[in-house]
Amino acid sequence: MKLRSLAFSLLALGALSAAAGRPQVVAHRGHWKPEGSAQNSIRALVKADSVGADAVELDVWISSDDVLYVNHDPSFQGVVIETSDSATLSKLRLSNGEPLPTLDSYLEVAKNLRPDLVVEMKTHTDPKREDVAVEKVIDMIAEKGLTDRTCYITFSRNSFNNLVAMSGRPVQFLTAGSPCALKQIGGSGADYHISVYKSNPQWIKELHDLGLTVNIWTVDTPADIQWCIDHDADFITTDEPELAMELVKKACDQREMKIMTYNLRFGELADMDRIAAEIKAQNPDFVAIQEVDVNTNRAASKHNNGLNYVTELAQRTGMFGYYGRAIDFGPGYYGVGILSRYPAEKIEKFELPNPGNVEPRVLLMGTFEMPGRKFVFASTHLDYSDHETRKQQARFVSEKMTSADYPAVLAGDFNANPSQIYIKTFKATMKDLTNTAKTWPADVPKEKLDFIFAYPPQNFELKSCFVPEPSAKSASDHLPVVSDIIVNF
Repeated sequence: MKLRSLAFSLLALGALSAAAGRPQVVAHRGHWKPEGSAQNSIRALVKADSVGADAVELDVWISSDDVLYVNHDPSFQGVVIETSDSATLSKLRLSNGEPLPTLDSYLEVAKNLRPDLVVEMKTHTDPKREDVAVEKVIDMIAEKGLTDRTCYITFSRNSFNNLVAMSGRPVQFLTAGSPCALKQIGGSGADYHISVYKSNPQWIKELHDLGLTVNIWTVDTPADIQWCIDHDADFITTDEPELAMELVKKACDQREMKIMTYNLRFGELADMDRIAAEIKAQNPDFVAIQEVDVNTNRAASKHNNGLNYVTELAQRTGMFGYYGRAIDFGPGYYGVGILSRYPAEKIEKFELPNPGNVEPRVLLMGTFEMPGRKFVFASTHLDYSDHETRKQQARFVSEKMTSADYPAVLAGDFNANPSQIYIKTFKATMKDLTNTAKTWPADVPKEKLDFIFAYPPQNFELKSCFVPEPSAKSASDHLPVVSDIIVNF
């Protein structure tokens, strides 16, 4: 899958790599709430690993004698870390009995565990001591072989500048500012409190458009975690990592959907009420429709003349409707369409190759915004008369679908049966999500012309495929195809 930009792709090489659209769960100060754990403890680090957190956030200070310690506050049990020496600090114990951890001891354990590290450089009272701390942290992480698994966060502009200049790693700023300002100072992403994002929800898209990541803290309630998922957060920093991972998995990792494709025969055999009723009865998430008229005037379908089929069907089914014109027809248009339960972020129409100078055909392709995920769905209708044209169209459409940024499904009337080279072109890279039932003509089916394909193949499972029984009273000359699928995001 493609990611948002080069900057985002660089993140995917190391720490905090986000699957496109799937938020990563960052255990805030480790998984410290279970019995026997404590904030920023080595036990909290191990617990975060045991429950499968994607990353662990930790806080770093430097002592008066240049030893790095892991702790959130400037002091612990009344002892100020940056003005105390390691002899004093080594006597301190966390609530679970562990010694106040040095960064060295923490990283020794971390290097053998799975989670990435989000290191917060704390704001010291003396900027020069802060400079020393930054340099020592970068060096120690490199010595432990953890550079590629570490990113940095900080409230301190001084530390931020040093980390950007010296670490070669993603650096997220904790001090809230506009996306453009963050980009200008060299940040890789924003790590802001959820209240900041809720007050400025447009910043999330702006950050992504600039190639920057979105980290949100500290998100602990089901409602707030779901808000982060729904608003396309890249990283969710939480004191409840198990809850967050459960909600992320439910929203993002796997989803059942129903896909339908239906050639309408330009409404010759049924009015809009009947066609809409057939679609609505299947309760689909996405429908690819072909031979779709808009404001035409046909003698064969007088009951539908002057209607915008996509608008009419969308209104009757309660779905969103999108249209792709292939040709002008009378006072209107003729082409393909998409009905969707979900709004589109982007809709594109591509004219298909036409070396035989036959009737023009198109691919209508959309990126749709599902809760916590994005999904690509497309509708097409290939030529039926010219071999070379259909062959080039199949290759063109296949290349478009396999270059999609997100899991993608293609559906339509391919005017070809499974044994022909055109269908083999799609099956070479995509998964067939239909059965073997013939779909045309509807009264006595002789050929299977209607298909649903998906890419990448390993992300999709076919649960079942339904094709109605043949009928002389069908609403079209094609039978619809309806597939229940599972998408693994």
